Amino acid sequence: MMELQTLLRIPIYEKASVVAGQKGVTRKVHNVNMMDAPDILSFLKEGEFLITTGYHFKEHEESLAKLVEGMAKKKCAGLAIKTKRFFEHVPASICQLADELHFPIIDFQTDETLGAVINESLSFILDKKTAELQQAMVTHQLFSSYILQGKGIEKIMQSIQTLCNAHVALFDTHGHELFYTNKREPFSLPMEEAVAGAKQLFLRTSKYTTFSFLHTKKTVTLFPIATHTRKYSYLLIEHQVSLSGSALLTIEQATNVLSFEMMRQQALYEAERRRKNDFFNQLVNNYYKTLEDASFQAQMMGLSAGNSYICAVGKIHSTFTPYSDDDMIYELLQYELSTGHTEAVLFFYDNLYILLFTPHSQPMIIECLHRLQEAVYRHYDKRMSFGVGNQSQSLLTIADSYKEAVEALETIHFKDQSKLIQFYQPKQFKELLRLLPANDLQDYYSQTLEGLLQYDKKDRSILLDTLETYLNSNCQISETAKQLFVHRNTVIYRIEKCEELLKRPIHTSEETLRLRVAFQIFSLVHAN
Repeated sequence: MMELQTLLRIPIYEKASVVAGQKGVTRKVHNVNMMDAPDILSFLKEGEFLITTGYHFKEHEESLAKLVEGMAKKKCAGLAIKTKRFFEHVPASICQLADELHFPIIDFQTDETLGAVINESLSFILDKKTAELQQAMVTHQLFSSYILQGKGIEKIMQSIQTLCNAHVALFDTHGHELFYTNKREPFSLPMEEAVAGAKQLFLRTSKYTTFSFLHTKKTVTLFPIATHTRKYSYLLIEHQVSLSGSALLTIEQATNVLSFEMMRQQALYEAERRRKNDFFNQLVNNYYKTLEDASFQAQMMGLSAGNSYICAVGKIHSTFTPYSDDDMIYELLQYELSTGHTEAVLFFYDNLYILLFTPHSQPMIIECLHRLQEAVYRHYDKRMSFGVGNQSQSLLTIADSYKEAVEALETIHFKDQSKLIQFYQPKQFKELLRLLPANDLQDYYSQTLEGLLQYDKKDRSILLDTLETYLNSNCQISETAKQLFVHRNTVIYRIEKCEELLKRPIHTSEETLRLRVAFQIFSLVHAN
């Protein structure tokens, strides 16, 4: 966009001089108009440069003052008066008013017709705009070629660094650094706070803003980059820039191409996220029948088929959360997890944020969840609560931990801000057993039932079934025979055989309890 002082440099304005409002010569010129009419002000628009003989104001100085005031209020570019015809010179009172308003008044003396002045001025403006458009096309094609060649964001950022002779950085909608041209020093400015207040930083019509950080006194220039969401990413230049039209146009083209590239990357990211969420959906709805079926997909999601996991389920405390906010909160949580020290895999399922923690990260789970809550509150001014389930015994029992986490979440009283993380309280004996490491459980039942487990495979299951039924029937022979549909002597024989293989009596209270626990573990482990 052209400034008035640039237009006044062309030859046809050789005899023109700025007699008032010198500070306003940087006003932008959109159009040049010629008009001699008493109601001229109603036809003028922002950025218009008016050339007139002043015929209707030659004896009405107050009307000329109203015109100057009106043009300044409409943000017109300036007023040129062809003197030595109806005005010998611009009145002093008008010059004083123009100085106060920083509105340029030009004393224009020329032998050319005003029509010729208008034509040459408009031709110059059009030539300038044409050159800018051509440069914009070339720049856009160049930056687009970087993307197509796989050089992408880094090459564009380096080009902007060269143009501005300053380090530049790229930030996402939360103020997290995506790229920084200064490889020697980490970026140290508090961009999270700056981006959080970006709505106040940008004027409604501004394409960029310049501001300083209070604690460092460092000045930066920030350009918004449109994304698929309601919020922006940002391009930062590490000083106050005074950009010419061509330089500003280059940066605008860079932000456009960066916008497309970031939206492309976002589309790939969302496709991957949908794939993760589909996997979790299948996992908790028992789509996978064996561990082998789930293991390949699990590895692609960052899970290990051989690990146990603790499930945490998060929910936003809000009566209404826009869909785009769900996406951005997910990205925020993912970033926070990537910068922390707690191993966790994030999913989004049934409008809930799901985190799967490895068992050895258990001591840090609360610390991690608190950090996620603080991040959500800092960026979105929303409260987030978590329910945490027990440790699963395998990948296939994550569904149990998930259901427990959901149940724990539902017990949270939203008004009690001190209890926004709730752990599931076990209600059954098997749930208590699941809290123990799988290897320890397997060792326990293997040692307790060792003799039976090593017995002939054909009769082993019969003896195990008989012993379990016998224990569940409070060691009553008749009741056991009734449930197994066999003669009571058969039950007696089988129980004696069990004692022989176990090499110990089974009727003491201590041994009965031990065997009952072993059978509970046996059913739990084999169910997994």
